[in-house]
Amino acid sequence: MPIPKRRMDRRAQRTRQVLRQAFIEVVREKGFAATSIQNITARANVNRGTFYLHFTDKYMLLDAFLREDFQQLLANALPPTSGWDKKTLHRLIQTLLNYFEKKYHHQHHLPRAVAPLVEQAIHEELTGLLLTWLKQSKSKETRWRVPKETIARVVSWAIFGAVLQWSQEESTTSSEQMANDILLVIMEGVTRLAPQASPE
Repeated sequence: MPIPKRRMDRRAQRTRQVLRQAFIEVVREKGFAATSIQNITARANVNRGTFYLHFTDKYMLLDAFLREDFQQLLANALPPTSGWDKKTLHRLIQTLLNYFEKKYHHQHHLPRAVAPLVEQAIHEELTGLLLTWLKQSKSKETRWRVPKETIARVVSWAIFGAVLQWSQEESTTSSEQMANDILLVIMEGVTRLAPQASPE
């Protein structure tokens, strides 16, 4: 007798959750580089075949964990009806500043093997979120001078790059001031903030 799809989905979700929890525990004990799939499956009490039904390797598991964790962080930090507006963008930037400040403590704190994976996953999630907001923008009738995808990429790099730099270096600028500065550049642009820097 076939298993109902809903029950299968629930079972798959439970398995992923067990693997995720085992992964977190093992990485905390051994570090990411020393963690093996055998360690994870033994802790989760599942076989390797079950692991490979869900993830190709530990890097894919890490990527899934980072994205789910970040999505949950944003769900808790942002209002349910989030969109492309000044208040929500400010809250998003502040959330990112807090997130990376805890990870880096104003120094290169994450292991080299993990840092690029963390940064790539978060940056891609950020770009996707900004693009979603732009597509939901009220100005649907407006003719965009630049494709929304390009705007999302440029703005996400502006936010992400500034946040990352601030979190890794010693800084006298508070997170609140940094959030305000980043937001100002995004909302007003270089032309208004530094007219003399504009090309002729």
